Amino acid sequence: MKSSKDTYESRDLAILIPTKDRPQKIQNLLSSIAAQSVSCGRIIVVDGGQSVRDIVMGFSDRLPVEYHQCYPPSQIRQKNLGLSVLDERTSLVCLLDDDIVLEAEAIQSIITYWNKREPETAGIAFNIVNNPPHRYSLPLSLLGMSSRQQGRVLRSGYNIRTSPVAGDLRTEWLPGGATVWKQEILLKFRQKEIHSRWAICEDLIFSYPIGKKYPLYVCAAAKVRHEHVYDHKADMKYLYYGRTVTLWRLYFVELHPEMSRLLFLWMILGQITLRSVWGLISFQFNHIQYALGQAAGIIAGLSAVLRKRDIATVLDESNTAAS
Repeated sequence: MKSSKDTYESRDLAILIPTKDRPQKIQNLLSSIAAQSVSCGRIIVVDGGQSVRDIVMGFSDRLPVEYHQCYPPSQIRQKNLGLSVLDERTSLVCLLDDDIVLEAEAIQSIITYWNKREPETAGIAFNIVNNPPHRYSLPLSLLGMSSRQQGRVLRSGYNIRTSPVAGDLRTEWLPGGATVWKQEILLKFRQKEIHSRWAICEDLIFSYPIGKKYPLYVCAAAKVRHEHVYDHKADMKYLYYGRTVTLWRLYFVELHPEMSRLLFLWMILGQITLRSVWGLISFQFNHIQYALGQAAGIIAGLSAVLRKRDIATVLDESNTAAS
């Protein structure tokens, strides 16, 4: 493996893409990689759904693509499988969600930026330019949900967006689906597998401890777009969203003593109140369903805490039929 003091080139980079039942998204992403100004060393697609092998291998004349399958699927398990096939050829690992699309100079820009940073740098994120712009809100800051500084992790457990940014940013956490890491960091900080269909906070849980020890950045010039879609098709999906995100964030809070359980509860109760009121006023009952899901998440999470039970066991859906 390369020393952290060496200069990186694009061939030192492997791109790892977990995917599930999104053939058009994987087509779009691979097309954007093929249009890059530089070539990477490897592209590893780990599929947890209906096979997209034909789509992936259709790029084999233009890209160094590899196709692997992973069952049962989970975002963390698929990433770990991809990491297991890496070797010493790879110094940098780019983790991309399948609904990301890269702009033409994105990879070249992030490699150039890596070579300008201090040797201790652990990870650098792409600039997701179509995310909502960062705006500070005093009322939301009182609920523990806003900060003047991007990339912060608040004591309530709430993480402030890392992009879009106008200039390069030092941050306390990094998003999981548009980031380049040193392979040695990914091997050192292994992710615990939690079998949840929606691993909404897994990037925060993974990156925040690393950011306590090593520099993390967002590269403004490395631009990508997030063409986001929700896949869950349960009849009461907003109940699921509300419960799941609440449990994931409480799990994160419980992992770090500098976080505050009371501030977390204050934030969630504020969210439940605002969502419920808005749902009633606007007749958008999905907001009320989401709030009810959050309430269920608080009850399930605090019950686990009081019983000294790992919240990860409450999040685990390995015995739940896919909806």
